[in-house]
Amino acid sequence: MQIKKIILYSKNNKDEPRVINFNIGALNIITGESKSGKSALVGIIEYCLGSKNCNIYDGVIRDKTSFFAIVITFGDEDVFISRLNPDVKNKLTINEIYLERSYTDRNLPLVENFQPNFNTSLLKSFLSEKLNINENIHIPDSLSRDPLEANFRHARIFSFQPQYVIAQPNQLFYKQDDSFVKMAIKDTLPYFLGAINADSLQIEREITKKKRLLNQLSREKREEEKLKEDGVSKAYSLIEEAKEIGLLEKNTNPKSVKEAYEILLRVKDWEYKEIDFKGDDSGLKKLIEERLLVKHKLGKIEDDINAVKHYMKTASKYSNEIRQQEIRLESIGFFNEKEGSVDINTCPLCENHLEVSNPTIENIKSNLLEIRNDLKNTTQESPRVQTYLDNLDDSQIQLQNQLEIVERGITALYNQKDKARTLRDLNIRRGRVIGRVSLFLENINLEETKSQLEKNIKVLQDDIDDLLIKVDKESNEDKLNSILNRINLQMTEWSNLIDVEYQGNPIRFDIKNLDLIVDTEDKPIPLSRGIGSGANWVAYHLLLLMALHKTFVNKDRPVPRFLFIDQPTQVYYPPENNPNIVEIDSEGSSDDKAVKLMFDFMYKVAKELSPNFQIIVMDHALLNNNEFKESVIEVWRGGTKLIPQEWITESNL
Repeated sequence: MQIKKIILYSKNNKDEPRVINFNIGALNIITGESKSGKSALVGIIEYCLGSKNCNIYDGVIRDKTSFFAIVITFGDEDVFISRLNPDVKNKLTINEIYLERSYTDRNLPLVENFQPNFNTSLLKSFLSEKLNINENIHIPDSLSRDPLEANFRHARIFSFQPQYVIAQPNQLFYKQDDSFVKMAIKDTLPYFLGAINADSLQIEREITKKKRLLNQLSREKREEEKLKEDGVSKAYSLIEEAKEIGLLEKNTNPKSVKEAYEILLRVKDWEYKEIDFKGDDSGLKKLIEERLLVKHKLGKIEDDINAVKHYMKTASKYSNEIRQQEIRLESIGFFNEKEGSVDINTCPLCENHLEVSNPTIENIKSNLLEIRNDLKNTTQESPRVQTYLDNLDDSQIQLQNQLEIVERGITALYNQKDKARTLRDLNIRRGRVIGRVSLFLENINLEETKSQLEKNIKVLQDDIDDLLIKVDKESNEDKLNSILNRINLQMTEWSNLIDVEYQGNPIRFDIKNLDLIVDTEDKPIPLSRGIGSGANWVAYHLLLLMALHKTFVNKDRPVPRFLFIDQPTQVYYPPENNPNIVEIDSEGSSDDKAVKLMFDFMYKVAKELSPNFQIIVMDHALLNNNEFKESVIEVWRGGTKLIPQEWITESNL
């Protein structure tokens, strides 16, 4: 799998697509000024190859582009892949993909034909199949992690060296700073190097299943042994519980462990007899209704008593008032009364005859008679009211007695229900103890024979041992070590072709820690801790990646056959200091000579592995030698950039 084209489609459909053509099986160099779009190509290729996120830099590239596309070749087939710029729909990423198989160079596909027919998951499966990544699985030795199956997303890690990785001493591979990716690299790299026998993968999967089952049975066996150890004390404890709740007689005392187990067997088979004492719910309901009725009657009588007492209090007060008025009127006793009448024509003071009667005298007489009648009526009613009040008091006493009887009946029924509840709780406790006894007896093997668990464990262990002989894991490890030794020898040999510290000293790749180590005469020096210049970091990255890809090619391993390198000369010519380098004289400074050696080395490896390996380099350096010029596919200077100037100019009109 190599890159043939990178294509950008403008948001303005009238613009021609921006196409970058690459040479297959060769060194491809795009040289240009800073901020011309070189580093964005890593994100574009990754996005088109199905990355979950769109890592293309924000700015003019995403502002002016509608679709990103690439053409990849598998030798026997070219494939066109396009993916919508997520900014078009104001999203972070787009899952849908348009893929066209058996693509030809005659005409570029048109945007209007980009009807999604793939998604990122399907694309991963498609690319894995095209690379011939066959069924594989890595089984972690500790079983602390799930098995991992290598796929295209793991394979592409070895095809990218962005500028923030290639000059990094603590990170050899793309996305290695992610702990999950780092673990995936270590798990899958032996497969990609061809160190694992494909025929043994199915056997390893079977071993994994059996080991998991073996671990489960071993835990059960430990639990069984623990039960046996605790069996004696547990048996006596259960017997005491059974005695407490009436399942056994209080004087039950086993004299041996065997007798204790026999007693527990009786408890397990104890015939359940439901003990219950049902309360009369209908009688309770009737009493509650009767209590409500009596309380209602009591309330009514209490209201009547209060009303009568209020009436009597008011009448007494009224009688007192009437009596006082009578006394005051009687004090005028000088009125002449004849047979209960008063002579209104006689003056009460001088007793002279009045020609005209005095109306005041007549009114006084009338009031006095009325008061006397009222007082008489009040006095007559008082005994009858008192009798009525006495009757009410008697009725109140009777109802209070009746209420007390009803309350006692209700209390008795509640006590009866509490007793029934207690008995039901006892039944529940007995059921629980019987259940625990049954469980205990089921897990105790009373016979002195090997348990079935032990037999199953032995069978599983024998199966695993037989399978391990077939898979020959030691052979796989020896094979991996042999491959790594050849990679180490190749890096050591190539170190004389490139400007690197400790030239000619043995270099080895530590696959367990993903680090490079130089074995000097004094001591081993890891790249991550001791080799201390940016030029060395870049050189050792190139040595390792080239050696790995040579192995991938020679062993025909399922890894993409391209390596994308971004800004390898940044350690010699930082862009912020030299943004517009045009030419580097290979006979000039030591840095210039080192840069020439670097590009000559990449050119040599590409030629050696052609047509099966492609190197794509993005840099701002430009060398004045034939090999470099032969490898340059585009120069992004003088206004030429990834995004055509006319795309920008048209949008500003």
